[in-house]
Amino acid sequence: MKMGKMRELSHAARDWLRKVRKAGRELFMIDRAIAAIIRLPVVISLGAVRHAPRGCRTKILRGAIRSVSRPAPTGSGEVCEINSLADFNSGYARLAAMLGQAGRGPSPGEVEFLSSIAKRRTSYPGTVGRSDYLFLSALVSILAPQRVIEIGTLTGFSAAIIAAALARRHGGDGTSWVDTIDINVECAIDRTRLSGFEIPETFPELVPLIRLHVPRDATFVLQIAKRDELQVIFIDADHRHPLPLLDLLRVAPCVRSGGWIVLHDIQWGTIGRRAAEAGESLWWGPSYGAEWLFIYWPFRKISGGNIGAVQLPHEKSALVPFALYMMSIQFEIVDKHARTMRRALYESLGALG
Repeated sequence: MKMGKMRELSHAARDWLRKVRKAGRELFMIDRAIAAIIRLPVVISLGAVRHAPRGCRTKILRGAIRSVSRPAPTGSGEVCEINSLADFNSGYARLAAMLGQAGRGPSPGEVEFLSSIAKRRTSYPGTVGRSDYLFLSALVSILAPQRVIEIGTLTGFSAAIIAAALARRHGGDGTSWVDTIDINVECAIDRTRLSGFEIPETFPELVPLIRLHVPRDATFVLQIAKRDELQVIFIDADHRHPLPLLDLLRVAPCVRSGGWIVLHDIQWGTIGRRAAEAGESLWWGPSYGAEWLFIYWPFRKISGGNIGAVQLPHEKSALVPFALYMMSIQFEIVDKHARTMRRALYESLGALG
């Protein structure tokens, strides 16, 4: 009985101390001060050098110096929006010219497949809209990579769009495919169904061309792809800053120099903020990770509206100053998760080579 009472008093004292400590931190704004300090460019740069592998520290240091001395540029880059099927052929031609494939046209049956989507699918929250999948289909069709990796499966709709574009270029004999990766076994928008459920339900003919990997994150790419192997990756996972940046840095070693990374929801934050200001009730709040990543991207980029493609530089180490600059922007991931994220970002920089 006495032991139980002593334990109860001990717990009460511990809880009281926690409350006092929390109140003190709030009163003196300690947490805010720490958050501001760790976002200072000099502090971020020192952290990057400290966590870099020994053989990479000089290169990381050079990138850190550049990140402090040179602000990141902004801008929309080139623009090629394809807003309807009626505009698909002309938009395809413009995008092909931008990608150095002038004269290339849609594959046989491509327009017919895209026009069938409205009849065969149900619209789900968070999936790619019409102008987004028209841009995605055109880009994959034009570049015609042998395989594409997607980060963020959700219902599987975008994986099917990519697989269909590959099949029309390479055939459906299994020589080309999509690897789609999601951290959730159950679909994030409907926990009663599995991630990727739309693939067998809506596009059963494409099932052999899509390999689903769950529960996995972007680090899994290093297990299924070789360094500098890939030409196209599609990132459409958690949009909270800095998660899209971390996904990009984790997959970058496997993307060839000059390769393309497609980002979805590059207007997600602005759209969500405007909707909230208008009093609209949405299932998602504004997250700016993908939007900021595209806006501040210092290399070549093409906007398709709410979807865009960024091109990797010839030397991937040129991503270091950009990444460090992005780390100075306040994270939308908070508390201990922010600390974990910061360390993961530092570690990913050393793999850029």
